[in-house]
Amino acid sequence: MNLLPRIAVFAFTCVIFTSGCWTTLASAQDTSGARLTQPRKIPVRRFAGSNNTPSRVLKDKPGEQPGVVTSVEIRNEAGELVDGTLDENEYFLGAEPMPISVGQQIPSQLASSPTMEFEPQFDSDMDYGEFDNEVSLDGPVLMHELESEPCDSCGEVGVYGAQGECDSCQHGPHVYDPRVERIAHWLAHPLSGFWARAEYLHLNINGQYAPPLVTTSTTGTLREDAGILGLPSTTVLFGGNDLGDDERSGGRFEIGRYFGNSGLGLSASILFADDVDQNFSGDSVTYGILARPFVDVSPGGLGNDAELVGFPSELTGDIDVRSSTSFHTGDVLLRGMLICQPDRELEGFVGYTYVSLDDDLSIHDFKRVVGGGGGLAINTTLDESDRFATENNFNGAAFGVRGQTCFGRWSLATTMKLGLGVTSSTLTRSGTTTTSVPVAGGTDVSSRNTGLLVQDSNSGSRDDDEFAVAPEIRLVLNRRFNRDWSFSVGYHMMYLSRVIRAGEQIDPLLNLTALDPGGLQGFEAPRNSVFYNDLTAQAITIGLVGEF
Repeated sequence: MNLLPRIAVFAFTCVIFTSGCWTTLASAQDTSGARLTQPRKIPVRRFAGSNNTPSRVLKDKPGEQPGVVTSVEIRNEAGELVDGTLDENEYFLGAEPMPISVGQQIPSQLASSPTMEFEPQFDSDMDYGEFDNEVSLDGPVLMHELESEPCDSCGEVGVYGAQGECDSCQHGPHVYDPRVERIAHWLAHPLSGFWARAEYLHLNINGQYAPPLVTTSTTGTLREDAGILGLPSTTVLFGGNDLGDDERSGGRFEIGRYFGNSGLGLSASILFADDVDQNFSGDSVTYGILARPFVDVSPGGLGNDAELVGFPSELTGDIDVRSSTSFHTGDVLLRGMLICQPDRELEGFVGYTYVSLDDDLSIHDFKRVVGGGGGLAINTTLDESDRFATENNFNGAAFGVRGQTCFGRWSLATTMKLGLGVTSSTLTRSGTTTTSVPVAGGTDVSSRNTGLLVQDSNSGSRDDDEFAVAPEIRLVLNRRFNRDWSFSVGYHMMYLSRVIRAGEQIDPLLNLTALDPGGLQGFEAPRNSVFYNDLTAQAITIGLVGEF
């Protein structure tokens, strides 16, 4: 059992969500003076370069109305980028036709291009501070105080821009009701804010151990030694290793949407993989000697023993073993953007996560008596089967963070998620044996609800609930090839601390006295126990991402 994933415990705090404050401050041009009149203290940053090095304002949703400022790119006279990060409530006054702040809504007549370039208005320096009341600056007046009538919409007397927009509610002749604008925007762009991801997975899941289930022996082996484990003449044909650990293909789909500028979003994803089947079929014609090994723990038992299915001149028969494993996961997450900058993002999320792992392992054998020596009549047939099936369903709360760093068209995203919840497991063990003995005038058929490895002591179904943790890591490298679409490659690791696997519920210990008329002697075997393990799944992913 690999203990390393148990040590990897992730703790994330991600209940911080931020909301923006939209401030639209329109500009007014007045070439008669160089005075800024502002009745309130407002933190201000201003800069001006030469006319050949205009500053740029970047918007989200280029080409869509009305547009929101996402960042300000400020350059010096040489055209070199300088510190252009605007803090909350800080304005860039070195541009025409309006002061600019990050998160500010842009009037519809200016929201038609991915970037807007503004000609500098001041000298080539950068000033920080608070500009209070009457402040003289070189350049035109950008704002003026409204000293007459209050706003028709909100009733406040405040600062008005050149286009007549109110500083308090942005009401004015060129500004529509924001509720109407939101409805119109949604009707024009119903997929705005949506993203979708589709990935192909090359997946590997750790397997389930099963004891040796089918053996053979070299020609000439004595009947009492045939198929018995530990003898040099015996070869294991199936079992004694991990089943279901072969690589498999899978897929993962994710959709989500961010709700405007609130910083909140909702996403859902599902991951599924091909079932892995591992089977064996053999008969006495091919192998000569065919057997099912077990350990005899009856009082006075022999230890390692075997039930013969095929033996020269005595038994003919065949064995069929089938093993399958299925795996899928899903989640629904509420997301909150914690940091959103042009070159980096950090978001936290909380929600629900689900993991499902199912195993099924069955052994069936059929044999016919063709010679003496076994104590059964010639042409007696025995049809025997054992089945072990497990279902594991993890339901839990999910917490995590996702960070992304951009390098031009390239970006690297890391997601860490921790699920805390309960694994609900169901184990079913069943067996049947049908014996047909030829008698005068027909055949005597009898049956019982036990096989070889499933007896009365361990047959039936049982349910168990166990607390479990389910950490998950995703590393994804994206390459954007146009505005909406990206190609991605990545690595995905998932872990679940508590599962039961079908092969590991097989107990090779048998007390054969349970079938005697006198009843059980000694302790019950096979045992009605449940053995837990963990699950690790790893995948290489290739995908396509659309952001609308």
